[in-house]
Parts: sequence; structure tokens; C-alpha cells
Amino acid sequence: MKYTSKIVMVAFVFCLMELLSFNCYAGDTITLRFFTGMTPSHYFSSDLLPYFAKEVDKRTDGRVKVETYPGGQLFGYRDGIDAATMGAVEMGLTAAGHWGGHNPVFKFSDYFLFIEDMDHWFRARDEVHPILNSVFEKKNIKVLFYSAYGGNGICSSSPINAINDIKGMKVRAPVPGALACLKTWGATPAKVAAAEVYDAMGKGAIDACVSSWGSMYSRKYYEVSDYFFGPIWWTVWVNFINLGTWNSLPADVQDVILEVGKETEARSLGIMKEYDKKSLAKLREVGTVNILSSEEKKTWGEPLRGAYEAWVEECEKSGFGEEARGIMKALDDAR
Repeated sequence: MKYTSKIVMVAFVFCLMELLSFNCYAGDTITLRFFTGMTPSHYFSSDLLPYFAKEVDKRTDGRVKVETYPGGQLFGYRDGIDAATMGAVEMGLTAAGHWGGHNPVFKFSDYFLFIEDMDHWFRARDEVHPILNSVFEKKNIKVLFYSAYGGNGICSSSPINAINDIKGMKVRAPVPGALACLKTWGATPAKVAAAEVYDAMGKGAIDACVSSWGSMYSRKYYEVSDYFFGPIWWTVWVNFINLGTWNSLPADVQDVILEVGKETEARSLGIMKEYDKKSLAKLREVGTVNILSSEEKKTWGEPLRGAYEAWVEECEKSGFGEEARGIMKALDDAR
């Protein structure tokens, strides 16, 4: 029965791919569906994707229509990734780490302070991009541009001013790389579903949680914690297109998409900084915020080298050690 179900599912997917392919290129208009699991209210969905779609439409004189589907309306992160690799959807926006199950190289930004801030990332971007894109192309994906995501810190029930303060704390984080970093610092890593974090902190099941500044405020974590520390974590978000779809586009359309993508990428950095500034101002109204200096980031980052090396070893075992070392070197050179 399971084998039959798989056959039916594969057949459905291929039929869907054929249908979408026909719809995308019927007539004179090229329609490109753009999915993301990011919530509709986030600036990725409310500003950057609409800007990208509008500019592509305008600069191609209406030949290309980009339809945006935020909040998992079309696909969530994981099923969208599978759909994009197969060509069942044309474009998408996810964190690089969402692709970690496909290749460990994509996990690089799952580690704390591997990237010090978004300015650091964009200084290294031109060196890292060719490496990342070559790995993505093996998954039938082309990276178009990146979107700047805000800083992540720790909200806790007691103050954190030095590494010793976090030792023994039970801290929630969402991915293995982040959990490994917490363990390196001497904390007790905890896996808790995002929807359960508020209650877990309120009941004392966990002492702290890793989250973005914006989420700390919007999810009202300040009601169950008083201290906000960081930033300790910056993740890389990629905007991509199915490689087969990309190769089928006229050269002038490709040029427009790359041009608009570059502008959208730059736009994201300015919006991100303003978003974080507003979020931190709100947190200061309800609690105590401790922002790491550049020197403090170095102090907190040094013990994490072992976790970074473990990631390189994981990539090595998968045949991608050279790519991992290249990413690490580019980021170290840009510090």
C-alpha cells in the first residue's frame, strides 16, 4: 500500500510540474511563483517581495509577472524546497539553514557568531556566493540574491553579562548548530517547539530562549523574562529560482531579475537595521537590554571554534570540506 501511494504521489508531482510549466509560459507573459514560509507581516513579505515583483514587472514592460505567496500560502519552507528542486514552483525565499538536510554546507549560518552581523556577511558575500551557488546548483537551484535578517539574542529570567552567567542555564534554540554552541558555552540546550516557548519560560521549564529582537517583542517574551542579551546569531536568507526555469528565461529577462535582485538585497539591509532599532527600543521599555560590543563578540566567539570545526568535519565526510573551509576563510578574512 505504501509503495502504491508513493507511485501515485510521484505521478501527481510530475503532472503538476507539467501543468505549472504550461501556465508559466503560456502566451507572451512569463509567470513566476515566489513562495516563502515567512509571515505576511514580516518586512520580507510586506516590503521586499512586493518591491521585487513590482520592479521586475515594470522593467520587463509586463512580460514577467512575479506572484508572491508569503506565510506558506503556496508552500512552507520544507515542502517548498522540494517543490523548487523539482520545478513545481519557480522561486522561493528560505534561510540557508533550511537546506541543511540536503547538504551540511548550508548549515554554516546555524552557528552563533560565525557571522558577527549583517555588515560582516555582506563584506564576505562576494567570496561566499560562488561557493554557495555552486552547491545549490547541484540541487537544481540558482541563488539570485540575499535578504538581510535581523539579529538574534537571548531573552532570559536572569541577567547575562559574561560567559559564566550562561553556564547551567537551560536555553532553547531551534537548530542543531545553535544547540551545539549553547553546549560549548556550558548551557543546557533545550529543544522546545516555538509555540510552546512562552509557556515553558513562564513555568520555569527553561531559563532562556534564543530568538530575534522582533520576535521577542511580538511574541511578548518580555512578560516571562526581564533580560535581553546579544546579538549572538545572524542567519543568511537566500532568494532563489529553479535552475531549469532560470536557463529557459530570455537573457534580457535574466539581466532584469539580477539587477532588481541586487537592489532588493541592498534595500533589505537598510530595512533590517531600522526594524532592529525599533524592536530594541521597544524591548528597552519593558526590560534590560545588553548589547555585545565588537570585543565582547570576539570573547564569546572564540570558544565556538570547536563547533565550527565540527561543522567542517561534517561537510568533509559529505565530500564538501573544501567548500566549508572556503566559506570559513571568507568570513574570517572579512571580520
